[in-house]
Amino acid sequence: MKYGSNVLAALGKVDGNGPCAIIVRHAARHPIKDIWHSLEVGLTEEGMNDARQFGASLIAFRQVRLFHSPAVRCRQTAERMMHGLEGNGTSVAVIGEARDLCAPYLKDEACLGRAAEAGKDFIREWFDGKLDRRWILDTSSAADMVMASIIARLSEPGGNGRLDIHVSHDWEISLLREELFGLRHEDVGWPQYLDGILFWTDGTHINAAYGQHEVLFSFEDGRRGRCGTR
Repeated sequence: MKYGSNVLAALGKVDGNGPCAIIVRHAARHPIKDIWHSLEVGLTEEGMNDARQFGASLIAFRQVRLFHSPAVRCRQTAERMMHGLEGNGTSVAVIGEARDLCAPYLKDEACLGRAAEAGKDFIREWFDGKLDRRWILDTSSAADMVMASIIARLSEPGGNGRLDIHVSHDWEISLLREELFGLRHEDVGWPQYLDGILFWTDGTHINAAYGQHEVLFSFEDGRRGRCGTR
């Protein structure tokens, strides 16, 4: 498997004890030639294989639930992960499409035009407050919006030994890395395929981990509260 090893290593922090959740970028995709039709772009054969192998590596959890953005590549990633999980004694299901995993913070499609022009610099313009607020939420509000459903699912019944996988996009991973850990993509690189962030709860706080970086914070009514480092 070419990608995903960092997320798998992070899952060692919980060692199969749930509830916990990860948000990951989809597996390797074909090139996006037109941002206006980007949701239609699917996985390469390499991406299909990596997603299946990623799923096959998740042997510590009793139950795995998969959620994915509306993009074809995210659905394919979730489905291939499920195929990799089948047969290892884990209860696994693709729950389905989740709109909040695909830029729910966009207010106007005009923002996509700017993203196509700016490329990866779009993220820096966003964090620096240079984008029209009629187009997109501020980064703090956007990060909370992405995390809200992920964190809400952690408290659902039957969480012992459960892992939720949320298949999303590079924008979401870049957003959460910088909002939670202060990690700029200019410093740590653009999120790779199957790169992602781990979340779990100690009953009082939400814990988040990315590589060797960890933070904990409260989260109430869809907003982060007190934060700290571990």
